[in-house]
Amino acid sequence: MGSQTSRSRTVPLLIALVALALLWLMPDIETEAVDAGLQPREAVRAVVVDPAPPAPDPDDEFSGYGEILVEVAEGPRAGELVRAFVALQTTTAVPADFTVGDEVVLTFADDFDGSEIATVNEPYRLPLLGLLVLLFGAVMIVIGGWQGVRALVALGLTVVLVAKLFIPLILDGWAPVPLAIGLATLVTVATILLTEGFTRVSAVAITGTIGGLIITALLAALFNGAADFTNTSVGELVYVTFSSGQSIDTGGVLLAAIILGAVGVLDDVTVTQAATVDELAAKTHAGVRTLWQRAMRVGRSHIAATTNTLFMAYVGASLPALIFIIVVAEPTLLTLNREILALEIVRTMVGSIGIILAMPLTTVIAAIVFGQRATPGAATAPDA
Repeated sequence: MGSQTSRSRTVPLLIALVALALLWLMPDIETEAVDAGLQPREAVRAVVVDPAPPAPDPDDEFSGYGEILVEVAEGPRAGELVRAFVALQTTTAVPADFTVGDEVVLTFADDFDGSEIATVNEPYRLPLLGLLVLLFGAVMIVIGGWQGVRALVALGLTVVLVAKLFIPLILDGWAPVPLAIGLATLVTVATILLTEGFTRVSAVAITGTIGGLIITALLAALFNGAADFTNTSVGELVYVTFSSGQSIDTGGVLLAAIILGAVGVLDDVTVTQAATVDELAAKTHAGVRTLWQRAMRVGRSHIAATTNTLFMAYVGASLPALIFIIVVAEPTLLTLNREILALEIVRTMVGSIGIILAMPLTTVIAAIVFGQRATPGAATAPDA
């Protein structure tokens, strides 16, 4: 039994590693998206040589900007010294924030008169982010062991699927909602098989999660359309068009965000419920009805916590904007009507309903599957 369980988890891990490598090596998808409203920019890493801006000129049209001297550190222009603006209106950075040797992100763009304009947008943070990722991976492996390794592989596969397939295909004109459902399904299957292996628990959890995804997608489409959201929530994405002249389906992008936002919590709920029913069936040999009743007690406690988790995740992502809106001091109900708040309410409620309904759906499927272990005539403890 132990060798069979080990094999059921090793095979998905090997398949996932191969898939991860193939996706990583896959050539980038050629997209049809054309940035029609934003100026094209080239971004490179640079090093600050002289952070002292020149004396301000009141008659200069760029009087709201400060200039610093930087050296391009990569690409065909490596070694070139550039005077770059630090835009006070568009970033929180100012020349005084930088010292000699600081690494920054330098962007080049065409000005309105055709000349090149260089801008320092922000510090270069990738080494710090890389260190944080390594720390996360180390903690996951030390605490989680092989289970942590499998979880990291699942996370890596998800990231690569989003970066190499999901976003490029949207930019190639594919409908975001079917793509989101397909991605969520792939992520669900990969994550559950990697962590649980090829087992009946996995099959039940995958079925319950897909059911929850379908419910979430239908509700998201219904309420997103009824709420009549505008393009405000997608920012500069509205400027991106295709070579045919059509724009990106921003409404579909919002729906896709709701679907993908719920899938992680759905996985957690369905796996927990399937494993709970499996354990109950193994210990008690109870029938379908008894398994259903006992597992639902666990599920009710679980969904209360996960729904709050989903809400806090959305609040955390939008907290700066939420604080700004509250400062405006509109009447409370009108504040809730603001699009950014209304969108988070729709996301939270739709995702939560999908999670809540996925729990009994998974429980009943698991009870039917695992209840077959029940011994005819076996006594079971009465339900409280």
